[in-house]
Amino acid sequence: MLAYSAMRRALLLFFGWLALAGAGFAQSAEPNPAQGDPTSPKDRSIGGTDYVATRGLRLGGTGLTIGAFSTLELDKESGRPGTVALDSVNPLVLWEPFDFVRAFAELEIGQLFTWVPSTGDVSSTPDLTFERLYGEVSGGDAVNVRFGKFQTPVGIWNLVPAEPFTWTATNPVIVDAAFDEHQTGGALFGSLYPGGSTLEYCVYGQFVDPLHPDEEAVDRSVGGRLRVSGARDDWAVGASFLASGKDGRWNKLGGVDAFWGRGPVELQAEVAVVEGDIPGRNLQGGYVQAAYHLGAHFPRLRGLHLVARYELVLPEANEEASQIGNLGLTWIPKPFLNLKVGGQLVDEPTERTPRGVFGSVSVVF
Repeated sequence: MLAYSAMRRALLLFFGWLALAGAGFAQSAEPNPAQGDPTSPKDRSIGGTDYVATRGLRLGGTGLTIGAFSTLELDKESGRPGTVALDSVNPLVLWEPFDFVRAFAELEIGQLFTWVPSTGDVSSTPDLTFERLYGEVSGGDAVNVRFGKFQTPVGIWNLVPAEPFTWTATNPVIVDAAFDEHQTGGALFGSLYPGGSTLEYCVYGQFVDPLHPDEEAVDRSVGGRLRVSGARDDWAVGASFLASGKDGRWNKLGGVDAFWGRGPVELQAEVAVVEGDIPGRNLQGGYVQAAYHLGAHFPRLRGLHLVARYELVLPEANEEASQIGNLGLTWIPKPFLNLKVGGQLVDEPTERTPRGVFGSVSVVF
């Protein structure tokens, strides 16, 4: 409990300092390194074939772009031996035969190996799944139609949850526990530009059987999301709704989220409430997360970020509330390389929210 209290005080001081530091920087300062640098490295052309790291290999005039990413995880949970695991290799294929038509596929080759250094044990149970597989038809910014398997458009995190594109090696609880990561069905989405701002909308649903279902996956769902952002994308607020059905029972999720960035400082937060009749899914929770680019003050630390997150989770009535603190470093020396390490403290540890140190090395091709 003393360790957790110290972590909580450290997080509060960190968030307060970030707010003061961010106020002193112009909005036109260096962009978020996690988003990559579109000008580096330079394009390399080979017989009409272009390769840009983090954007993949574009095959001439075929409309095909091929990429991939992979993550090595290094975890040490409290009370358990440390592990080193090649979590997955994810090939990506984008096909754009016309300006208004595109198809996208993400194949995950998972559980390639896990090594326990203290015992020397090595296990490998590879499996293949389509993480995403969909086609789109575009009528311009305002109207787009998608059909297939895609990320559930709830909040901020779940839109881009892959390790190379997140600040921490662990996910917030509300992302892992409150709803299914994917939808298999259709979506209508687009962007409008009232008054210089951007209004994004998405209406979607799962109306076909999910690909690669697990025991906890829902059968049907319907949801929607709205997001308003500033002209420079330095702030945004969003709201989400999702109704999910399984075996004739339904749950409803309501959520809000926010993003703010200025210079070397980035803040994001999400809150979700889930209520209904599906067992094990009712909860209330949220998090606030901050990242600070240390290279803004110390040029030799360019690409190194101090990251902190605080979560509060209130599960069903017969379970204890959990407070979770994360504090760590994320280093992005190149746009295609992301190295993370962080400590997680929990006042009431569970299988879902363990204490420990978690790290990863991610590469985007």
